[in-house]
Amino acid sequence: MSAPPRIVLPRLGDPRVTLCLFLTFYTVLGQTVLYFNRDIEQLVLATGTCCLADMVLAYLSTRTILFPISAYITGLSVGLLLESYDARVFVLASLWGIASKYFIRDRQGHFFNPSNFSVVSALALSHGLASVAPGSQWGGIGWIPALILLLGTTMMVRVKRLDLVATWFLGYVIMGLLRVLLGQGGVVFALGPMLSGEFALFSFSMLPDPKTSPHTRAGRIVWGAGIAVVDGVLRYLEIRYSMFFALFGFCALLPVFRRAFGGSRHEREPWKTVERPIGRRGHPGFSG
Repeated sequence: MSAPPRIVLPRLGDPRVTLCLFLTFYTVLGQTVLYFNRDIEQLVLATGTCCLADMVLAYLSTRTILFPISAYITGLSVGLLLESYDARVFVLASLWGIASKYFIRDRQGHFFNPSNFSVVSALALSHGLASVAPGSQWGGIGWIPALILLLGTTMMVRVKRLDLVATWFLGYVIMGLLRVLLGQGGVVFALGPMLSGEFALFSFSMLPDPKTSPHTRAGRIVWGAGIAVVDGVLRYLEIRYSMFFALFGFCALLPVFRRAFGGSRHEREPWKTVERPIGRRGHPGFSG
């Protein structure tokens, strides 16, 4: 007899809820006050496609009726980061990202960050129809980067990924200053991107995703430092979208990192979800 379907819901204390609310608020501000050059139809397309695809694939693969909070975050990230005049780019990029969770896996689960997979796939496969929205379109108000840094740092403490993000920040600064010493622009040119919206989304949403980053502190430190070095080299070689490509390459190596640095996907996680079986009595359980 097959297991009954399950409804899977996030807890209110799940850090994804905080990120979900923040991204929604930030998107609303961008559309009304900060003058982001984002088409609302593109945002709806990306978010709707991600949520629908995640729910369908979750049910087909595990008979789970999923509340697609992770897919919603992926969809908003895709809608905010990608820039294209072709609506098909947002649909396809969203499908590629969500599909990577279900079809590119090892024994510990998926290892590509869905948002990053979406962005890189769109850049690589859309024949020039897609780009990443330039930082200048995220507003130039001084308190916004400070607010993002505060909220992002708080979230990293909750999901136990502050070591990873701090290493990435430090590595980015060191590589930026090294590029300045090698004659590639000034300090503002090298470090200015850290105040952009795309950098914030990358640093606080893509990079520290607990499901697609190493489980141990040593692994996370090497992970953050390595991505910073690769990003710095790619920037020195004047390769666009360097941090997205750097993370993509490291995600491809995540199974190797998991074996090399140990740890388990069953470590204590604050983003556990509530499961409620349908059609059978019982108490709700918890699942990562």
